[in-house]
Amino acid sequence: MKKIMLTVISLFAVYATVSAQNFKKDIFGIRAGLNSSSIVESAESFGMSISAEYGSRISFHAGFSYQHLLIPATPLYLETGLYFTEKGFKQSVAMGDLYEELYGSKVNANAMYLKAPLLINYHFTLANNITIQPFAGFYVAYGIGGKIKYSSGEYKTSVKFFNDNAFEHLDLGLKVGVGATFDKIYVGIGYEPGLINIDDTGDEGTVKTKNWAFSIGYNF
Repeated sequence: MKKIMLTVISLFAVYATVSAQNFKKDIFGIRAGLNSSSIVESAESFGMSISAEYGSRISFHAGFSYQHLLIPATPLYLETGLYFTEKGFKQSVAMGDLYEELYGSKVNANAMYLKAPLLINYHFTLANNITIQPFAGFYVAYGIGGKIKYSSGEYKTSVKFFNDNAFEHLDLGLKVGVGATFDKIYVGIGYEPGLINIDDTGDEGTVKTKNWAFSIGYNF
């Protein structure tokens, strides 16, 4: 029995050593893709919580990623990076609405951010050079520009997205999803629900971001 246990331990140690040799310690990559973003507005009315989601807006993101191996014998990685990303929303206002009278019947909001994620991911190997990589963690983003455009027929106007009467620069949220690599080619999808109120109007309600990100990339 003792010999069997020693044999099993020895085999496990050999496997761990071989595995550790196969896992890259640092992985650098570039990423780009599409976003489908919106905002969710919540408020209290007569003791009830009411929420409304604005229409989604298609935009893009691009940047680089960095993954660092956390445990030598296990493909568990800490992932971060820096991205330029656009978020926002689109909305059509019902005819006759007071909002339409003040701002127009269509709203197209574009917000530009610099974003840094902090994720944990695990690389499941399916075959040679093919992996599935589920991930979860947080992101922090800072708004660097953008506009909210209002239009109704020929009437058009716009205001800055980040100002004293619109939205806060700072955004913080969760990020979960899954990626896959085929040799050095990367594809992935992630969901990013905002956690903090970005409303800067002073109203009692809250406004939070929401985004789906579809990415392709290359690992070096």
